[in-house]
Amino acid sequence: MKRLISVILTMLMFFLLIPLSYAKQGPELVDVTVDGKVIKVKKINILINGEPIQSDVPPILYNSRTLVPVRFVANYLNADISWNQEKYEATIKTQEKEIILKINSSDVIINGKVEKLPYNVPAKLINDRTMVPLRFVSEALGFDVGWIPETWTGTIDYKKQDVTNVSIVENEGRLPKIRIETTGLVSYKDIFLEDPYRLVIDIPRSNLNIENKEIIDSRGILKLDVQKYSIKEIRASQFSINPDITRVVIELDRDISYNVNVSDKQIQIDFTNKVSNIKLETIEGKKGIVIYNTNRPDYNIIRLYEPDRIVVDLLDSLLEMNDNKLGIETEFIKGIRTSQFKPDSLYNEHDKIVRVVLDLKEKEIKPHLTTRVEDNKIILFLDDDGLKNIDFEKLEDGSRLLKIKADKRMNYHVKYDEDGKVMTIKFLKKYANLGNGIIEIRDELIDYIKVESIGDYNKVSMKVKKDILYDILSSVKDDEIKIKFNDKVKKYSDKLIVIDAGHGGKDPGTICPITKIKEKDLALKYALSLEKRLRELGFKTLLIRNRDEYIDLYDRAEKANRSNGDAFISIHFNAHDDKDISGIQTLYCPSYLSDVKTEDNYPFAETIHEELLKATGAVDRGIKRRPKLVVVRETKMVAVLLELGFVTNPNEEKRIITQEYKDKAIQGIVNGIIRYFESK
Repeated sequence: MKRLISVILTMLMFFLLIPLSYAKQGPELVDVTVDGKVIKVKKINILINGEPIQSDVPPILYNSRTLVPVRFVANYLNADISWNQEKYEATIKTQEKEIILKINSSDVIINGKVEKLPYNVPAKLINDRTMVPLRFVSEALGFDVGWIPETWTGTIDYKKQDVTNVSIVENEGRLPKIRIETTGLVSYKDIFLEDPYRLVIDIPRSNLNIENKEIIDSRGILKLDVQKYSIKEIRASQFSINPDITRVVIELDRDISYNVNVSDKQIQIDFTNKVSNIKLETIEGKKGIVIYNTNRPDYNIIRLYEPDRIVVDLLDSLLEMNDNKLGIETEFIKGIRTSQFKPDSLYNEHDKIVRVVLDLKEKEIKPHLTTRVEDNKIILFLDDDGLKNIDFEKLEDGSRLLKIKADKRMNYHVKYDEDGKVMTIKFLKKYANLGNGIIEIRDELIDYIKVESIGDYNKVSMKVKKDILYDILSSVKDDEIKIKFNDKVKKYSDKLIVIDAGHGGKDPGTICPITKIKEKDLALKYALSLEKRLRELGFKTLLIRNRDEYIDLYDRAEKANRSNGDAFISIHFNAHDDKDISGIQTLYCPSYLSDVKTEDNYPFAETIHEELLKATGAVDRGIKRRPKLVVVRETKMVAVLLELGFVTNPNEEKRIITQEYKDKAIQGIVNGIIRYFESK
């Protein structure tokens, strides 16, 4: 017996001594290149909320401080990272903080304020990778940082937060999202269970503290009865105390894919559909392409040419099919392709999209595409039947007329996206049976009309090829929507706008106090942008000057008058001794104080001024009569001189020189010009 006890004690001592020997050995040494020299440094362990991190470049100990790859900050500390190669600067950005670290510099910029780095360890380039000081960055972003000397391990822990709400977010016919709101950044662990199906989200270092006490039962448990799509119920409770863990359980009726995204004050769970099969089937005597899904997804239809094809993008979806090329052929379809599509500019980079491409046969007659959704199936029909209760025609005067017939009088909403060249008409689908699909137009003005059922609504989208003007001919509430379209370019092709960039050459105008930019240069930049935008809309234009040159004021007016222009715009910027003064001012000359003017100039000044204020949100400095200004007094056409802001106001100077403000101001002027001529 004594011998047995002796053996056990010997073995126990052996195992106890193993970690001690490792501790004596210290961390692993690795060779790195710093400032052109190869040195040995200690490799460090990092725990985030008690979990070891995974990194292709290990954290290291340099000058007694831990450095980590800057990418570690993005992956584990929920920050955005950018790198300026010219300045050798790394920018770490969250919703509340912007930290700029320069390689080998002891200075750091936090929210625009320059400070000295603590611990005297700057960011370094090590093995051509940007490494940043772990303790400083973590503490600056609001994390608790610790050190375990026995195992050479740095620890980072999220600060304790409250879970304040759990809700379901409807998503216009797409699979809903679940949002967990918190008082700050949190981490999570997720597990998917079967029999029954449920998704469990555990949030460590958190307390359940729901702000709306009405949704909490007597046991402190939140319950949401959903019974929609695949979600049956959502529950949230305080799973444990010390350690503090909040648990959210989502009861599901089937197996479903999901994504969990964490931002500063919320966790969002997105569910994804799985595309399992695509078949050609006969449905009610018609051949249709049937896309089988695990859930009912939203989808986009895109019409493409050369080669002729129809693209169906299924959103929030994953492709489970092995065969990416299907040997399906119909009267109009020569083949079908599928892929897990990498999002382009139409989507967000993290979107999950299954793309189904219907390659069409080259035929003179183009088929209509209509769609139907039955439970989790999407059915596509290509035939000559078209869509119900919707009509499009080209009128004798060259305009187009879209008519949508409803079962009864209804409200509707019309929106035109000028940049995307898409008009959308939206109304409750219970009032009109349109179906789903595409009407091919393909004339010189209209590309196609697409009809979709999204949730409780019908959405009619019309893709145009040019800038259009439109008139809604139907009443606000009507049983037939009528919209008439015209080519905007043709509408304004007989209007000539004279654009005068103030100052120039030996006359610099006022000078921006901070940036030292001259008014003459700003005015020319704005004038060139205005001319470009007006020409895109079909207006004729004349620039008084298109480069940095001096032109006498009377010569400017004479040049404008020789052109027989329809309107004159002079662009300037203001200055004042009081730096607090800001805003836009519009100057004009009344016709009764000019020897050459024949019509009232105030309506033009008023319209431009109102649209400028609306577009920029600038302070209103008023519309002023200035008969002594040569360019507005001596020009025959309606004329204004626009003071587009005070460069002597520091905040306004910063705005004026930005692309964003310039675009808004130009759009305001354009809107004013269009509105003025439309009202005449």
